[in-house]
Parts: sequence; C-alpha cells; structure tokens
Amino acid sequence: MASLKPLWLSVASISERLRRAGSLHLGLDFDGTLAPLDLDPRRAALPQRTRQTIERLLRHPDVHVAILSGRSLDDLWQRTGIGGVFYAGCSGLETRDEQGRVENHASTAVTMPAPLLRELQGWCDRFPGARLEQQVNSCTLFFSGVAPSLQPAFGAGVRRRVNPHLPNVCLVHGRTGFEVRPAGGWDKAMALERWLEPQATPASLVVFFGDDTRDEPVHEAVRKRGGVAVAVGRLVSRAEFVLPSPDEVTWFLEWLDREWPAHR
Repeated sequence: MASLKPLWLSVASISERLRRAGSLHLGLDFDGTLAPLDLDPRRAALPQRTRQTIERLLRHPDVHVAILSGRSLDDLWQRTGIGGVFYAGCSGLETRDEQGRVENHASTAVTMPAPLLRELQGWCDRFPGARLEQQVNSCTLFFSGVAPSLQPAFGAGVRRRVNPHLPNVCLVHGRTGFEVRPAGGWDKAMALERWLEPQATPASLVVFFGDDTRDEPVHEAVRKRGGVAVAVGRLVSRAEFVLPSPDEVTWFLEWLDREWPAHR
C-alpha cells in the first residue's frame, strides 16, 4: 500500500475532476467518518452541521449520496433519517434504496451457528465494557469500552472461538468491534456497486470516505472506477487520500457543496 496523500493538498486536481464529471456520487461510512467514534457506540450521533451539509448536497442536480455502515439498517436509519439517500446496513447485508425499498442480501446457504453466538456472548460477559449486538444475519462484538490492557486478550479469545467455524463464517476486525458474518454474503463494496449500477456512467465521479477495515474493499472498488477514495484517521489503507477526522470530512463536504454548483 502506497503512502496516503493529504486530501486538502489535492483540491485543485479534484476540482478539475469535478468540472469534467457528469454526476457526483458520494459514499460515506457512518461511525468514525460522519459521526465521531464513541466508547459506547449506542451514543454515536450524526452532527447537525454534517446532516445539513448532506441535505444541501442532495438538493444540487446530479448529486447522489450513499451511507454504508456496519450498523443494522434500522439503527442506521434512526441515526440519520435523511431521505433520498441509499443506505447499506450490516456492512452490505441489507440495503435501502433512495425510494425506501429494502433488500436482504445475506447468504441463504449459511447462517450464523447458534453455538458460536452463545460462546461469543459468554466471552463478552467476561469483559466489562464488551457488548455483543446481533444483526440480520451477523453479529458485532464491540470492544471499545473494554480496558485497553484487556483488548488483546479479548480479541484473541474471539479468534479462538471463531476459528473452528471457518470457512463457514468470516471475521473482520474493525476499529471498535469484531464483525462475524456468514461467508459468501455481501460486503460494502458489493452494496456500493448495487447503488452505482443503475445510475453511474463513465462520466460519473465517485468519492468515498471510510475509516474502518471493512471499508478497504470499497476503497479498492472506487479506485478501480477512477474515483476518489479517502481514508479517515488511518495510516495505512488501500485509499489514495487521507483526512484526519470526521470534522475534516464535514469541512470537505462543505467544500463540495460550494464547488459542485460552481462547475455546473
């Protein structure tokens, strides 16, 4: 992976790409990208300033927005609730299009083993601050509330419990939790392609912001499309550019809100 370029040092070239683009497709992760990370993920909230910026962007011609998250679709919608946006929850296992149509993309061949879920719940119970959240056909073990000195032991125990169930399930280590899901289901990159397929053209510019391990396939897919892939708060990534924090993401969205209509 090459060194990431500071996004703000590349605004001149991105402005030129906006000028040539026929449409703008903005993909956004939620936790750690739009909303600051919280030790308790249940407290995470979309800042009002960020919400208003997204709503303004949606009012511009030829601007489309998707929010892709590891959260369940219902949870994601409750925390955002912005109409006219494509949503992907459970890292792509479920989607809600701009018209509100919901689809479940979980693999029908493999389900989460009930004994594994019981083991993982029992492991979380041994670590104060850990929490298991079951989703449509997956689960997330949040460890951000666990004492930092205990997090390596917690992660090692999660891996030991998941290993006997491989390759029927897969384990993804995120910034705030471990996601366990059936193998063969959708991921965020597949959800992104579903969103882009009916409306993006070769002249479309795709821009994606994501901070987590689960966003890496999306960064790769966006770069293959010739888009702008931006890692948030990461030192190593398949993205091309980097921003340090969710605040900077909001500032860049505000820049796009001014820059896009200037080129129309």
